[in-house]
Amino acid sequence: MTRGRGAGRGSGDAWRALLSLAGLSLALSLSCATAPPRTEGAGTPTEAPRGYRALFRGESEAPGGKERFKVAIALLPPDRLRLEFFGPVGGPRLIVASDGTTVRVLRPADRAFDSAPATIPSMDRLLGLPLDGRQILALLEGRPMCDPDVTEHQVMTKAAVAFGRTLAWYQVTCPPDDIRYEARCEDRGGILRQATVREGISGAMILQVEYGDHEEGLGPRWPRRIRLRMERSRATVTLSALEGPEAGDVPEEVFSPPVPEGFERRSLFVSLAAPGLLGSTAGEER
Repeated sequence: MTRGRGAGRGSGDAWRALLSLAGLSLALSLSCATAPPRTEGAGTPTEAPRGYRALFRGESEAPGGKERFKVAIALLPPDRLRLEFFGPVGGPRLIVASDGTTVRVLRPADRAFDSAPATIPSMDRLLGLPLDGRQILALLEGRPMCDPDVTEHQVMTKAAVAFGRTLAWYQVTCPPDDIRYEARCEDRGGILRQATVREGISGAMILQVEYGDHEEGLGPRWPRRIRLRMERSRATVTLSALEGPEAGDVPEEVFSPPVPEGFERRSLFVSLAAPGLLGSTAGEER
């Protein structure tokens, strides 16, 4: 298993929660190590594992103050996701899981749950991101928010102040839609360093993102550091990997968790004290 380079005390509990599921448990059913590709017939390998899993340390800074948290993330293309938000100690405070059609919210401390269609307004309310599931996966994995066959790459240049040099980079754009997406990378088809997401009609800024500390080796070059600047809320969220990201087979049932016995349905979508900002563990309004 890929070990995080900055794992601190307390991250083990959250990571183990991400990697275990028994019956109606609230944690994820994942193995602690990526299994080798399965074989069929005369030893022909099947497709490589498609899932993503990671544990991040997060910090959210907004006009109202700072908040620190951990978030365990599991992703499965094209649009399935699960995020478990942890405070300094104890189990998950808030669980958001979407199978691409329905998003379910669990608050273990209150033994409460809620669900709604997995629409952009639902994701915006829960995570502070007015994006759909596909776009959120692309955001966290550090890739363009459109299919590769429609992604455009354009060489950009700028005169450097020092030594009369010219700087060059690739600008990556997606066709205008509900959003306008633009990113920057050093090489054509290379890892993304920066990206912006704007509203499709007005062009107003939604968020800016910076990527760093990418995974090395032959596998996916996923970023281990993600910095989000949310224009609307004037908040900055920084995620730094404690464990992973790593590829692995993620069971689809992880994204449609059953409601544990004794949990009651409440209107969590309207009672959360603030939008999630990709990691808020704020309690309900009293």
